[in-house]
Order: sequence, then C-alpha cells, then structure tokens
Amino acid sequence: MVFSELRNRDFYRQTIHLLIPVMLQQLITVGINFLDNIMVGSFGETQIAAASLANQFYGIFQFVCMGLGSGAVVMSSQFWGSGEHDKLKTVSSIAMRFTLGISAVFFLLSFCWPEAVLRCYTNDLAVVAAGRGYMRLIGSTFIMAGMSSTATYLLRSTGHVRVPLICSIIAFFVNLFFNYVFIFGVLGFPRLEIVGAAVGTVIARAFEFVAVWGYFAFKDKNLGFRCRHFFLPGGKLLRQYVRFSLPVIISDTLLGVGISLGSVIIGHISAEFVAANSIVQTGNQLLTVTNAAMAGASAVVIGNTIGAGDTDKAYRQGIAYVVLSFSFGIAFSLIILLLRRPYIGFYSVSEATVEMAMDFFLFVVIMSPIQTLAYVTSKGILRGGGDTRFLMVFDSILVWCLSLPLGALAALVWHLPPFWIYFFLKLEYGAKGLLCTARFFTKKWIRVISSAKPGASAELPEST
Repeated sequence: MVFSELRNRDFYRQTIHLLIPVMLQQLITVGINFLDNIMVGSFGETQIAAASLANQFYGIFQFVCMGLGSGAVVMSSQFWGSGEHDKLKTVSSIAMRFTLGISAVFFLLSFCWPEAVLRCYTNDLAVVAAGRGYMRLIGSTFIMAGMSSTATYLLRSTGHVRVPLICSIIAFFVNLFFNYVFIFGVLGFPRLEIVGAAVGTVIARAFEFVAVWGYFAFKDKNLGFRCRHFFLPGGKLLRQYVRFSLPVIISDTLLGVGISLGSVIIGHISAEFVAANSIVQTGNQLLTVTNAAMAGASAVVIGNTIGAGDTDKAYRQGIAYVVLSFSFGIAFSLIILLLRRPYIGFYSVSEATVEMAMDFFLFVVIMSPIQTLAYVTSKGILRGGGDTRFLMVFDSILVWCLSLPLGALAALVWHLPPFWIYFFLKLEYGAKGLLCTARFFTKKWIRVISSAKPGASAELPEST
C-alpha cells in the first residue's frame, strides 16, 4: 500500500526526531531576523528598508549555505544509511573546504564594499546610508555562519540534532539581550539603532560558531571529523560531490540571487513597498518554518532509506511527506488569515505600508499549501533521492524565465499595482509545486549513490 507509511509509527517517530529540533532551530534562526525587524521597526521605514535590503544579501548567502549543507547531506545521509562511515569524514572535509572558500568571498564583498552592494538593491541614498554600517558588521559573520551551517547539516544527516538546537536556543537569547542593549542604548551603552541590531547579531553568531563547530570538530563521534581531517584528499568522492552536490549549490545560489533580484525590483519602487515586503517576508518565515524542517527531515529520512537499499519504502515515505506537507500548508493559511492584522500592528509604519502588507499576506494565504508542497518536494524528497540535476535546471528556469521577467515587466514596464507585482515575483512557487510533485510520482528521482561505483544510480520503474 502506497499510503502505508502514514500509519507507520516508526516513520512518525523518525520524522519527529528530526522535525521538531530542526523546526525549532529554523524558528530561532528566523527569530533573530524578526527581532532585528521589530526593534529597528520602531525607528520608521528607512531603517526597516535598510536592514531588509542588507539582509537580502545575507539571504543569498543563506541560500548558498543551504546548498552547501544540503549537497553534503545528499551523500552523507546515504553513506550513513549504507553503513559506509569511513566515507563521512571525507565528505565532511570536502564540504567544509567549499564552505570556507565561498564564505570568504561573501565576507569580502559585504565588509569592503557595503555601499556598492546596497546600491544594487535601491537608489534611495538615505536607505544606503542607514544600512552601510549594519551591512559591514553583518558581513563579518559570514565565515562563522557558513561553517556552523554546514556542520549542522552534516550532524543532522546522522540523526544528531540536539546540540545544534541547544546552541541556537542560547544564541537566540544572546541576540535578544544584546539587540535590546545596543539598539535602544540601555545599561550605560550608546543607542546605536540599526547598527546596534548588527552588533547583537555578530555576538550571537560568534557564540553559535564556537559552540556548534567546536562540538562538530572536537566531540562528535558519529561523523568522527576532527580538525586534522580538514585537508583529507577527496579522490573519487570529490568527483561524486561535484556530481551530486554542485547542482544543489548552483540551484540554491541561483534561487537566492533570483529572490534577491526580486528585492532589487521592489527596492526601485518605494521605501513603503520595501518595508511592506520585509514585514510580510519576516512574518511568513515565522509561520512557515515547518517547510524547511519538513524538507530537512524528509531529505535525511529518505536518504538513509535509499542508502539502506529499500527504494520502495523511500517512495512510500515520499507519499506520506506529500500528504503531510499539503496539510501543513492549509493550516498555515488559516493561521496567517487570522493573525496578519495584529502582526502588522507591531510595526510603526504608514497606512500605505499597512495596506500593501495586508494585500501581500492575502497572496500568502492563497499560495501557502502549494508553496509548502513545493518546498518539501524540491528541497526534501527529490533532493534526498539524489535528483539534484533536475532540480538545478527547473529551479533556474522557474526563477529566471518566469518570476523575474514577469515581475520586472509588472513593476517597471506595465506599472501594475503592488499586489500584482508581488504576485508575479512569487509565481514560481505554484509552478514548482506542481512540477516537482509530478516528478515525484514518476519515481525517476531515486538515485543510489555508491562510493564503490561512482556512476551508479538506481531508478524505480514508473508507477502504473
């Protein structure tokens, strides 16, 4: 029975073991940005817009980190499931070297040329001036955040989720305390406003890096990675990493850049549009952290199952995740519908910004079920099955050939109302949800990674 996993207690136990900690960790990560927006929001649209646009560049980096970590999980979860534990240290070494190099590039761009980066997003000089110091400080966290993120993904692939969660919880409260201290200038410290938000984030990210990466490199026994393994030769595994992981990195990077370019389009309309988008984006993230958690859990569970050689069970698990994700999406829609106006009330913004945010939230209500399905099928099920090249191609097509061109035309040529600009910029979610779900039912996404046979893959016959 294809729906048998929906009645399987072991399936739910394995999923919840990964889902709850990852969901809490995602909530905490989003909560740090939420704190920045809420606290900085008391100083008006300009500072909200500045923080939002600086965080758009950080958002590109987060997508790259997600690609680096998820790409490593494609291999490490299958090696863990197949019992090839000696390969895990090598995969970890490769992933860490990629992460360090790419994080260093983002650090240099944001720390050395913050104004140039911000001017890519907006021509409002007041917003650029307000965001310059914030961006430089946020940029100083890129290397720490990247290494912590990849270590967290690798730990998850072996079912080890508790330590990263505990570290994130403590980092959240560290960030909350220092944000309050430096933004508003209490306990004898100067009032730094938007720059204070960045100072609090730097302190929190530094703590998280020391705790997570320190545990990963000195204490964890599942992966067994230690600092001396950083330069392990990749050999055949390096070629496999490039084959399976590079498409994930490219896909998530192009997706992050595409979303960021959507913010460039928004940034050239008005500060009110930028502020409304930031309000909705932050609120939507807080309510949909289950998307990322469900995707992360499904990628690990399905990867472990395929690694163990049970591809039929992996397909049944995928069916269960499709049903669960669509159900979660409906629940999110109801929550957003009920809470959107009270949430917007937290911000000290103009009536025009409020009305835009209400309209944008209406779109989120409509799209939430299909958006959740798109996230779980693409970032979870298909990716966990190793179908990374398909995702790279179609992720890129949907963002760069559908959402961005239509959004740019709607904003800069057709001069449509804000709701329709927002609609076209987010249109990819609907298309991706339908396309990836159709791909799932073909069963062509299941590919077995074998260290003994670098080109090996396995595909199930099409469903009848």
